[in-house]
Amino acid sequence: MGGLTNLTLKELFSLIDYKISDRFNNFIFPRHLATDSRSVIEGGAFVALEGSKVDGHNFIAQAVQNGASLIIYKRGKAINIPDNIARVELEDPERDLAKAASLRLKAYPPKEIIAITGSVGKTSTRAALEKIMSLKFKTHSPEKSFNTLIGCTATILAMPSDTQALILEFGANKPGEIEELTNYFQPSTAILTSINPVHLEGFKTIEGVLNEKLKITSSKNIKRVIYNADNQKLREAMENKNNSFSVGCDTNFDYVIDFSDSLYELPALKFKISHDNKSADITAHIWGKHAAVPLSLALAAGVELGIDFDECAQALNNFRALSGRGRVIFLEGGKFLIDDAYNANPASMTASLKTFNDIACENKAVILGEMRELGANAVKFHEELEPLLKNIPNVILTGKIWREAFNKSEYKIFDTWQESLEAIKKINWTGLLIKGSNSIGLSNIVRVLS
Repeated sequence: MGGLTNLTLKELFSLIDYKISDRFNNFIFPRHLATDSRSVIEGGAFVALEGSKVDGHNFIAQAVQNGASLIIYKRGKAINIPDNIARVELEDPERDLAKAASLRLKAYPPKEIIAITGSVGKTSTRAALEKIMSLKFKTHSPEKSFNTLIGCTATILAMPSDTQALILEFGANKPGEIEELTNYFQPSTAILTSINPVHLEGFKTIEGVLNEKLKITSSKNIKRVIYNADNQKLREAMENKNNSFSVGCDTNFDYVIDFSDSLYELPALKFKISHDNKSADITAHIWGKHAAVPLSLALAAGVELGIDFDECAQALNNFRALSGRGRVIFLEGGKFLIDDAYNANPASMTASLKTFNDIACENKAVILGEMRELGANAVKFHEELEPLLKNIPNVILTGKIWREAFNKSEYKIFDTWQESLEAIKKINWTGLLIKGSNSIGLSNIVRVLS
């Protein structure tokens, strides 16, 4: 069987006893797999999935136009695939591919499969852990926040055959999804970042969130579980569990943006991290004191997996935030913009606003998108943020839930990111925080302003 980087269609699909057309047997499976036709790259694969709102089969032609060399689709739903384009017809594209990826992992397993789950901080933990694991292991991780079944599958199918450490993110917005991911990909190390009220439309209660996230520990291959002991729900659930390692953060540390020079210094999260009899000072360039938790979890995982504490700490120094997840951008005219636009829930919104309130800066402004998938108490969760908005001179809110929460307030409330963009253009601000659920589209404002 060929290596994972040059696996033929015949080799891949023979894992699930599926025979494809003879003329495509020797076609090399692309290392890039997309489920959104807009994300297809030249020579990549496009998987057409039937969603509740959008049917990917309607975008096959666009995927081909964007350079897809392989189309994977549901039996009987091929739409205008040119004759020269490789294609595979499956009964259930998402799960058939996941099964193939799972069997490939079992046939050629990395030394460690590390899966990260939790309500917030998965991607920052993953990015930090990748830096640490790469010190000693040939490491592979998602190129983006690929935390769904098809996302994890895409990551595994792009994995080089000599990978020693595979890092995955496990996400869920309804019961059963973490269990399914765990059953397919069987992590040896699990990292639990936090339990907070998110995706309550699916989980109904925070206990539902907790129960789902804990499914990751049911992996048949689990050796260790690393969790955030500052999170009460996790601490109570994990205390006295075998093979579990807790991480706690003392909040008495600094977050600074240095305004002393005409050119701003990078934002600095400065904290001390300790383990056994060792300690190290960490300086990372990421937004907010809350970011110390994912960095600490990553370091703990590195140490438990055999990497020297001092080397782990050194790898975290000068860590920089990913786009949309606490990136601070300095602009002309002495302005700075905090790009925290990728996601939002009550916990992350509270943490980000607290840091923003603590920063010494004139003419502050925020653009906050509504927090979605919070279920019946969505309005209440938004209302509870008002104390953190009172001392910010310029507040722009985006989304209908904000209108329900603050119907009679003086805040500027709009339905779309485009309207919020026009509003902020009329304000003289120095520091601007942009945060909201990704589907609101606030990343477009970041793009325009920066």
